[in-house]
Amino acid sequence: MAGSQHASNDLRQPIMDAHTHAFPDKLAASAIPKLEAGAKWFECRATFDGTVTGLLASMDRAGIRRAIACSVATKPDQVPKITDWSASIASDRIIPFASIHPDFPEPEAEAERIARLGLKGLKFHPYYMECPADDPRAVRIMRAAARANLAVLFHSGYDLAFDKDDLASPQRMRRVHEAVPELRMAAAHLGAWERWPEVRRHMVGLPIYLETSFTLGRCPPDLVMEILSKHPPEYLMFGTDAPWRDQTEEVEKLLALPIPEGLKRWMLWDNTHRFAGLPIK
Repeated sequence: MAGSQHASNDLRQPIMDAHTHAFPDKLAASAIPKLEAGAKWFECRATFDGTVTGLLASMDRAGIRRAIACSVATKPDQVPKITDWSASIASDRIIPFASIHPDFPEPEAEAERIARLGLKGLKFHPYYMECPADDPRAVRIMRAAARANLAVLFHSGYDLAFDKDDLASPQRMRRVHEAVPELRMAAAHLGAWERWPEVRRHMVGLPIYLETSFTLGRCPPDLVMEILSKHPPEYLMFGTDAPWRDQTEEVEKLLALPIPEGLKRWMLWDNTHRFAGLPIK
């Protein structure tokens, strides 16, 4: 694959990114500048244009074979459109996760439709959806997802574009798991962005997937290593949050961690396939 030698050959095995974003081409041109301008804590610039084509080019540069591409429904009427667009971009390389807004009137029917279209999961963002992760509306969606055999990737922890409200805390993630233990759920940003000490107390050891997006280089290295060493290894994944992080740099950070090569392989490929319900090949 052109442009793929850099990182993937380091481990002589492919890489799957558990957390990326892409937008329809016409929407990307306006969405990316708007999201950049919304960053409150520090400047955050996209590393590509936010299109599927841009994501694939970024993946090629980083040596990433596959990626979960997440959408977030910020309004109920966006849900069917996101489902349809997600189905239209699905490929061997792009694994789209659709989104069901907590005020969408029929989450059970939409979850079934998402699964019938061959999609593998949902993204749930408590801040953009203005809904706590463990709100009854959210739990209803999680139950519908579990019945449809869909995985769910949660934004977890604080968010750069919002005040430090308690919508996506590790405690709430734990309560979601306790309410719907059969759900394949992942908490982004190594369990909770900028709330990593709470991850250690409330999430480590549970069968909840944790992925590394927007974490390596921000979370104290000793805390990263403690979480990675104490959490079940089969529930750890590599993620970037591209375009908000450079995929090549994030691969290099993961490869540089002083963890066993076997765990790197699981994080970079096997575990993300299990999370998404995909065969490992």
